[in-house]
Amino acid sequence: MSKKKVKQKVDVEAILKTLATIREEARRQLPKGIPLPPSAPPEDIAFMDSFVPGDEEAMEAFEMETLAVALESVANELSASIQAAREKALEQAMEVYYTAEKLARDPEHADLIPLVEQMREAYRRDFGKEIPERD
Repeated sequence: MSKKKVKQKVDVEAILKTLATIREEARRQLPKGIPLPPSAPPEDIAFMDSFVPGDEEAMEAFEMETLAVALESVANELSASIQAAREKALEQAMEVYYTAEKLARDPEHADLIPLVEQMREAYRRDFGKEIPERD
């Protein structure tokens, strides 16, 4: 007698609610000043307008496609937020560098010279080029 494997039903609604919670929590915890991408639905959900309920298999395929679109949307939003945070951090780091570099020219702040050199080396290592002059 062979045992038939029972396919476990995916609770798409619960997963979508969890994704909404994750999205809102991530938005809440982002530092102030980080631009947030709009949380509008992605443009590639046009297929949903033409959905006509069919058999159980078609409904499951539709649910999985909906879940995939939602996961991709959250991933894209988080990725954009992370990129914006990185850009802001770099902008702030460059302000620190330019200020330290200016102060290091004054003999009274000569102790900053090694730090400025370390910042230059870190920039060269990370970006493969010299720090650009300030605008």
